[in-house]
Amino acid sequence: MVRFRWTVFCLPFFYFFFVSASPSQMSGEDLLKYIEKKLRRNSTTLRINQKNLGDEGLKVLAQSPLLQSVETLVIYKCNLGDEGIQALADSAYLGNLTSLSLENNSITDQGVKILATSKTFANLKLLNLYRNRIKDSGAMALAESDVLANLVVLNLNYNQIRDEGALHLTSSRELKNIKQIGLAYNPLGKDGAEVWHRFKVVQKLHELHEQNQLQEMGKYILGDMGVFALLNLPYAEGLTELDLHGNDLSDHAVIALARSPKLSSLVTLNLAKNNITDVGAKALADSKTLTRLNTLNLNFNRIGDDGAKSIARSQVLASLESLKLGQNRISGEGVLALEESNSLTKLIHPIFGFY
Repeated sequence: MVRFRWTVFCLPFFYFFFVSASPSQMSGEDLLKYIEKKLRRNSTTLRINQKNLGDEGLKVLAQSPLLQSVETLVIYKCNLGDEGIQALADSAYLGNLTSLSLENNSITDQGVKILATSKTFANLKLLNLYRNRIKDSGAMALAESDVLANLVVLNLNYNQIRDEGALHLTSSRELKNIKQIGLAYNPLGKDGAEVWHRFKVVQKLHELHEQNQLQEMGKYILGDMGVFALLNLPYAEGLTELDLHGNDLSDHAVIALARSPKLSSLVTLNLAKNNITDVGAKALADSKTLTRLNTLNLNFNRIGDDGAKSIARSQVLASLESLKLGQNRISGEGVLALEESNSLTKLIHPIFGFY
């Protein structure tokens, strides 16, 4: 009985506390004073965090000449919807805007379509729409935008985008300068996840090429998709070394490597610790392009006697000085074929040694 009375007594207190703690909507005059104070500290960056602006508040903001100097605009968790986006698009004072972050709001595909078509946002290099209500239709509008050609970074994490939207974004011809697309925590299926992974690999390879660090590409080419992405780029041409150990590659990737005319200059190839079977070993042995290969590491795979025999007979691999086949599934028959090979006559290291 005492507990019941205490609960009844305290309920009004808790109600008053939570209602009082929830942010009330800022009036137009208060908002402008708030903005003016912030811009005195930094005239090019305006951050508004967790203020209950709503679309009406954003209309007041968008009509203020105070925004003329703003290059970076952050509106975080401010109860912003599509009408607010329209207000920004209609603003006459956002000509210098290059970065727009609208995290944790209520923007839908309709608002995104406004962003994608309004020339107000033509200079944007960063667009952050993290945790909104964007679906495939909005993603496709961004991908097809002829306004957002300057975008470098696009954050769409925590939305409702599926495979179709991911495919359009990662293959967009309009977003010519895009380098980063965030699609984490969207309901992507297998196809969407694959095209997004491929996009990230390609962008990383572009970055490594610009930094003259292509020798580090093996750290980022995970799975067969990474190999396919590499072979579609001009950077593969002229490579002399390629280290893909421990990259979870299957025979499909090895077949692609063995058949690629871009790898004709390859001297060293490390494919240790993958999932290569006799099929992949045979593809390497039959390659018409890997004629300059001097070092081939196939340790820790699943190659058996048939694969070993194919390598032992290979004329293409006759230049090998180092061949590693340790920790595979090769028995006495395969070992004998390798030892008696008439092709592998230049080997100077033990095939099953660890060195």
